[in-house]
Amino acid sequence: MEAFRYVFLLVWACFIFQADGRKTYGDMFSHKHAVAGKLPFPIPPIPGWDPDTNPWDDYLYPPLNPKPNELMHHKGKPKVRLTSDSPALNGSCISFTAKLEYPPCQKEDTSGNIVWDEHCEDANGQVRSGYVYTWTSWLDDYGFGKCTDLTKCNVFPDGKPFPQSNDWSRKSYVYVWHAMGQYYETCDGSSSSLTINTTKIPLGAEVMEVMVYKKRERRKYSPLTTDNTVFYVTDKIPVAVKISQKSAVNQSQNVFFRGEDVVFKVQLHDPSGYLKTAAAIDYIWDFRDGNQLVTHREVTTHSYSALGSMSVKLVVEAAFPVECPPTSATPTQRTSTSPPPTEAPTPPPGTHAGTVKMETTHMPPTTSQPLPSSSSIAVTTGMPTTEPLPPTVANATPESNPTALAWLRTKRFNSNECYRYAYGTFMGNITIIEPKHALNSQSNSRIVDVSVARVTNTDISFLVKCLGK
Repeated sequence: MEAFRYVFLLVWACFIFQADGRKTYGDMFSHKHAVAGKLPFPIPPIPGWDPDTNPWDDYLYPPLNPKPNELMHHKGKPKVRLTSDSPALNGSCISFTAKLEYPPCQKEDTSGNIVWDEHCEDANGQVRSGYVYTWTSWLDDYGFGKCTDLTKCNVFPDGKPFPQSNDWSRKSYVYVWHAMGQYYETCDGSSSSLTINTTKIPLGAEVMEVMVYKKRERRKYSPLTTDNTVFYVTDKIPVAVKISQKSAVNQSQNVFFRGEDVVFKVQLHDPSGYLKTAAAIDYIWDFRDGNQLVTHREVTTHSYSALGSMSVKLVVEAAFPVECPPTSATPTQRTSTSPPPTEAPTPPPGTHAGTVKMETTHMPPTTSQPLPSSSSIAVTTGMPTTEPLPPTVANATPESNPTALAWLRTKRFNSNECYRYAYGTFMGNITIIEPKHALNSQSNSRIVDVSVARVTNTDISFLVKCLGK
């Protein structure tokens, strides 16, 4: 009886040791998300994701071996390249794509299998054919309907079953995504993509990681490759402006001629189409020659009459419909949407005050009460032209005069709708020079007659006159 007791204690101790020594999802990835001061954890929760404190079955999914010889063997292995459409405006969606890149002479066939390229010679001058990896043993064990052990067949590292689909045989890779102390897992082919909403993600930089396994060995998944990328969530609209002129000869250096139209084309980085939900987007230009312009179009033109260097400034203002505060709220709460300075500090990733402030309710671009337009705003069907603004908006940049756009904001507040404003800024330097004058010469001279008389010791002088206009 005493011996049985010791055996029981020994078995129990081994069980506790194994339980305490189990790997978690967080242990499998190199980037560790700081959780200090971010309770409750995980912060922020991503819908459909799980905390990386969940256990990882490292027998079924062994860690990625750092030894190159054991990883590469003689066949080489694919590498994964992780990309994103960062930066993302807070409230929009950001997408990530993990795409496998195959070694030389390997490719993917129409069924999703890795095969040798029959038209490619390897380093030894040999041409191979057929499958790079043999899937027969995996199909015998893991094929849907053939699995006898549900704990080892068609399951992710946390034991969750694979989603069944008609094209499951083409999804021969397991992708495990990891970010902000959370993970997401899926089965896919040679590429996999996912999209997350940034409404509750803190402003700043974060790291997204992905680990790829292939269904290769019996009762086990083989680690293939891993990659990571940094993505950014910002409270400012990413803005770029392309400046051009039809007759410019040094356009790459932003050198343009006086008296001719300079074209400004605004490009907003909005891959998810989040800005389409805005009720209005205003482009507020300050050409720094005494002319300002407010328009709703991405393209505008301006002709400079003065020579020298100019610093063109643009402020993009997007108004998003939001739920109005209770009627008992004080007026100061209603005017909290005034434009911030251009250099307004961005809240650190560890805080969430900015995230709560930036939360929006997604609504269609049109509203029941459209925003009234001001007679001072240039809204035309053709190309906008530059016109001086009224004295009340002599300086159209919010950072230099916070009340400069009060007339525009008051118009909107006269309706029964409330708006949250997001801003983006751009500043570019251009140089205006005098246009080159074309040179016109008189018509070419021609010989009219030749005298037969002998002429000697005669000097002929030519005078060339150039007339400019």
